Amino acid sequence: MRLKKVTTFNSILLFIVFSSFSPLIYSEDSKLPSPLDIETALSFAESHPRTRLTLEQQTIVPRRSPLFLNCHDLSYNNTGSVDNYRNGVQSKLIDPVTQQQLFILQYFFDVLLADSSFIGINEDMAGSFISYDRAKIRQEFNQYSELVVARLEADYQDVRQQYFSGEAAQRLTRSQLAIAINHPEELSSELNPPTLIKPPKALPDANDVYKQALNSRWLTKLNENNNSDQKALLKMDLRQEVLELILRLNVLSAAKQRAETESYSRDLDLEMSRSLYEMEVKASLGRSMTLQSKARMEEERIGFCQTLAWAQLNALQGLPILTPPKENKKDKSE
Repeated sequence: MRLKKVTTFNSILLFIVFSSFSPLIYSEDSKLPSPLDIETALSFAESHPRTRLTLEQQTIVPRRSPLFLNCHDLSYNNTGSVDNYRNGVQSKLIDPVTQQQLFILQYFFDVLLADSSFIGINEDMAGSFISYDRAKIRQEFNQYSELVVARLEADYQDVRQQYFSGEAAQRLTRSQLAIAINHPEELSSELNPPTLIKPPKALPDANDVYKQALNSRWLTKLNENNNSDQKALLKMDLRQEVLELILRLNVLSAAKQRAETESYSRDLDLEMSRSLYEMEVKASLGRSMTLQSKARMEEERIGFCQTLAWAQLNALQGLPILTPPKENKKDKSE
C-alpha cells in the first residue's frame, strides 16, 4: 500500500518560488476551452493543413521532435544514438487525419511532462533557496563560513537557471501543441490530463495485428496504384512497425513496474526526511522532494508512452486512436 502523499510543505515551497517570478503569459483572447481536454484537441486534426499534403510536401517544414516524450529511447534505456524517426509517430501507413491526431496526442503528453518537470524544478529551487537563506543568517552569527554560503548560493543560482529553462520548456511544448491543433497563436494555459489506455496483461500477437492492419482502408488505398514490388515493401514495413510497437509495449510494462517501485521508495524516503526535518535533525527536504518528483515524472512518462504506442497500433488497424484494448481469454484466466 502506497503512502498518502503529504502536500502542505510542498505547497509552501511552491508559493515561495511562484511569488518571486512572473508566470507564463498566454493569449487572453483564446477561443480554446480551459482546461483543454484531449478529445477537443483531437477534433482539430481534420482542419490542419498538413492533412492535405503528401509526405514529400510536408518535408518543406518538418515536424519537431518532442522535448520529453522519447518513447523509443526510453524503451531501450537510451542506448545508442537518438532515433528521431522511431521516437516520432509519423508513418506513411496511417491516413493523414489520424496521423495528425497522433501528433496532437504526442505533443499533449509533452506539455504535461513539461509541467511535471517544472514542478520538480520548483521544489528543488525552493529547497536550495531556503538552505542558502538560512546559511546567510547563520553567517551573521559566525556559525557558517563565507565559503559555505558561497557554495550554497552557487547551488541556488544553478537551480534558478533550471527554473528559467523549465519555464521555457513549458512555453515551447505549448507552442508545438498549438501548431498541431492549428491554433498557433493560442497557447493553452491548462490541460486536462486524459485517461490513459491500460494495455492488457497479454499483448496481442503481432501477426494478428498485422493481418488486421492489412485490411485497413488507408493501406488498401495506398496499394491501388502500386505494383507488386511496392505492395511487398509496404507489407514488410507494416510488419516491422507492428512488431516494434508490440515489443515496445512489452518493454514498457517492465519499465512501469520498475518506475512504480522507485516512486514508492522515494515516497518512503521523503516521509523519513520529513520526520527528521520536523525534529530539526535534517536541515532541508530539497533533495528528497526532487528525487520524488523525478520518480513520479518517470512513472508518468512511461504511462504516456504506453498509451501512445497503443494509439499507434490502433491507427495502423484503422481504429480510433484511443480505442481501449479488448479483453482476451488469457487476461481473464489471470
